[in-house]
Amino acid sequence: MRDALGRGNGSEKMKKYVLILGILCICYTGMMGQMTRNTPVDKTIAVGLKGGGNLPRMYYYQNPALMRLPQSNTFTPMGGLFVDIPLTRSVFVSPEIMYVQRGTDMTYNHRSIVEHYSISTSYVDLRLPLELCWKIKPYFQPYVTIGAEVGMCLFGKINLHRQYYDALFPRLLQQPSYSNQTIDYPVYVDSANMYRFHAGAFAGVGVRGKVTIIGQDCLFKLSASFHQGFLDSYSYYEKNGASQAVNVNAYQITGKRLPQGLEVTLGIAIPLDNGFYDACSSFARDRYRRHGNRRHLFGY
Repeated sequence: MRDALGRGNGSEKMKKYVLILGILCICYTGMMGQMTRNTPVDKTIAVGLKGGGNLPRMYYYQNPALMRLPQSNTFTPMGGLFVDIPLTRSVFVSPEIMYVQRGTDMTYNHRSIVEHYSISTSYVDLRLPLELCWKIKPYFQPYVTIGAEVGMCLFGKINLHRQYYDALFPRLLQQPSYSNQTIDYPVYVDSANMYRFHAGAFAGVGVRGKVTIIGQDCLFKLSASFHQGFLDSYSYYEKNGASQAVNVNAYQITGKRLPQGLEVTLGIAIPLDNGFYDACSSFARDRYRRHGNRRHLFGY
């Protein structure tokens, strides 16, 4: 982590969130115009929205000092668009584009300092899940899923907060006396302190089925999946020493820092309209009928 860059603020970050949500809503609104009612949800392509939460953390590989540090559980929102495509009666492929946050959160004691270290980065992922489903009931169809994902880091923040306390008090007190001295090292993520690309795999379980909402047959999908990144999130500049690292006290640029996550999501989709194909066939039948009438009227 480098010294503070002084770039970005809360309002700019909020604008980025609003822009992402706006793009997703516009795309979904356009897709809704191509949908209709009363189409079987288990025999046609369906398009919908998916949202939920992620429990992110980092897996430190080949670095015992960092592997021993405790990581807190944090909850971050996520969401995006997905398409449900049946391959067979029980096998589905469901490509999706998702916004997700990755990172870690640590709080621990180091000598006379209480450290709070956090990474929060925002990604856009393109994912390709493959689902194997058991159709027990129309409304209850459990499935298992595996898939691959690739993504790109849009923005984020790394922060090290240090709280110093008075170490002169006798240890017999069994608790430190905290002073008011705190130091923050905030850094806005760029290519100098975070590798911008992500690739990984995931596996999970879920349940899908048909639900009727205001007279419309819809597909719902509830799932829980574990995600493992394969690409080191340390930047090239940190590895070669061009960017100074000011992270946790045990920080060493050795091994790898791989993103992980436990995601729980709910998706709702509407089947695509088959009316276009019906209209084409109706036009063909009508044209054939009119052609036959002309032959009868004109004697040929």
